[in-house]
Amino acid sequence: MIVAGVTGAAVAVGVAWRAWSDDARRTRRVLRKATVIPISELVDGQLACVVGRVERDGALIESMMSRTECVAFDTITHVIERDDFSSPVSTKAMRVAVPFFVVDATGRVRVDAPQAALCNKPSARGSNWVERTIAEGSTVRLVGSVVLDPTVAATAESPLRSNEKGFREITWTATLTGTKKFPMLIDVERR
Repeated sequence: MIVAGVTGAAVAVGVAWRAWSDDARRTRRVLRKATVIPISELVDGQLACVVGRVERDGALIESMMSRTECVAFDTITHVIERDDFSSPVSTKAMRVAVPFFVVDATGRVRVDAPQAALCNKPSARGSNWVERTIAEGSTVRLVGSVVLDPTVAATAESPLRSNEKGFREITWTATLTGTKKFPMLIDVERR
């Protein structure tokens, strides 16, 4: 009886540890601890955490498994290599995202990261796959590299207006990016 209780407790601890140490949960914990920077205060070349509402930049895409329209999806599939189940299970991830905007109270940033790693709760799952999606209009928390591109402000008076010092007025267009090696991390913000 004591052995069964100890075995049951060990199994429960193992299941709890596996759920707690899941990649998506671990990434979500890291994102929660990151300091949020307002979009208007982004600096070129920095790694920044931004929170805002998702707006489309063009056409939406359809997720692979659930066929949901979204701006990004992350589908993880577990594949058994042989029929006799003697080989290990391999994991394949398919990450797809189209460019979109994130808007907060201070500004707007373009997100261009085709390799975005989503860590929100799964939107759909099957026996051997899990899919996460980011829908238009949702509020997200994301971390990515900042790229600022200068743009010349055009006005009704003159296409190249100058300020008092004789310089053209320049505004900055901010873009957050990620790479395959260092993908952008995205989570749906909980209220």
